[in-house]
Amino acid sequence: MKSLHDLHLANKAKMGIFNNYLLPAAYHEPSVEYRAVRENALLVDYSHMSIVSVMGDDAWALVNHLASADVSIIRDEQGLYSLVLNEDGTIKGDIYILCTPDGYYILSENIAASDMISSLHNLLLRAEELEIAELPAIKSMTEEAWGALMVEGPYSWELLAEVYGFDIIGLPYHEYINQDGELILFRCGKHGEFAYLLVGPQPELVDTWSMLIEKGEKYQLKTGGLDYQRTVRIENMCWDENIYADFSRHPAELQLQWAVQYDKEGFIGKAAAVERSHNPAKRKIVGICPLTDSTGIAPNDKVLVDDKQVGVIVKSAWSPALEASIALALLEDDYAWSDISGFTIETATAKIPAKTQTLPFLYNLSLLVNPTEHSYIDDTKTRHA
Repeated sequence: MKSLHDLHLANKAKMGIFNNYLLPAAYHEPSVEYRAVRENALLVDYSHMSIVSVMGDDAWALVNHLASADVSIIRDEQGLYSLVLNEDGTIKGDIYILCTPDGYYILSENIAASDMISSLHNLLLRAEELEIAELPAIKSMTEEAWGALMVEGPYSWELLAEVYGFDIIGLPYHEYINQDGELILFRCGKHGEFAYLLVGPQPELVDTWSMLIEKGEKYQLKTGGLDYQRTVRIENMCWDENIYADFSRHPAELQLQWAVQYDKEGFIGKAAAVERSHNPAKRKIVGICPLTDSTGIAPNDKVLVDDKQVGVIVKSAWSPALEASIALALLEDDYAWSDISGFTIETATAKIPAKTQTLPFLYNLSLLVNPTEHSYIDDTKTRHA
């Protein structure tokens, strides 16, 4: 196999479109992949991530003006999570920025590489204003046939430590190490799990995929598709365009204002974001749970208090871990408080009593597992926290 795409077709994965890439949506029943990511380890093709390299002496000035976070705080082999804003201060998408000795890699699940490159070139029209003397080299790594894999779950660290050595266990969050060849191993994760992103050339990733399946058998590793995010990203919210884009792109409404460095020097959308920050958000995202057995809660369902609409359902899901229906709602600011009852969700067929809940819904196993105390395969250690 020369590409991950060929490998997935050969293994009869259910395919779907993600960030303009054709990738596995699922390999197994949803419950199988959910259980793997919540209890042990899940292997997923993450090649929907756009990967753009920005290399050169003045790459920092360019990348720092694209991102809402301050890129100057990271050094070689460190990464940074950031939003990319539109000029009106709303969220265009989110990115990871990896710092290298020669520049940066920018990774995004929801901004196409062509869109990102276009934004960077537009900024270069202001090169003199941004104090860019030497134009950085900008390239989509798709041209180099790069892709990405994600290993995610509370014991993903143990599998990768067996494959790549014990340095994996001590790898801090948002730092990466280079493996043999061009493979980058980045510790990250957006919804609370131990997660490791492997980025590099497709042929190397194909070999890595096969090797991880072989080594992962005793960890009960499962292969998965990107549909698993539909549940885990509601249980532990993070920016996901598929969940929020139809309802809000406002950082404060979505409780993502922490990802905007309001006091750093200029970046795209800064003026509008700062102006918005001076006024309280009129709506905020909250968790909301039905108080009776319920099915059929859907996006755009009304949230009522005394028959007055005070909000709208953004997304709902069945949480296997909680054995309950959960939902995210945008509520008017006066009602956007946690652990308050008295709400009604008006669905197409019923009116369901509901209560708001603190986010995240789930304090998952990865936040409790400690590599020095727990092991999935070592009988001398406790398996579960």
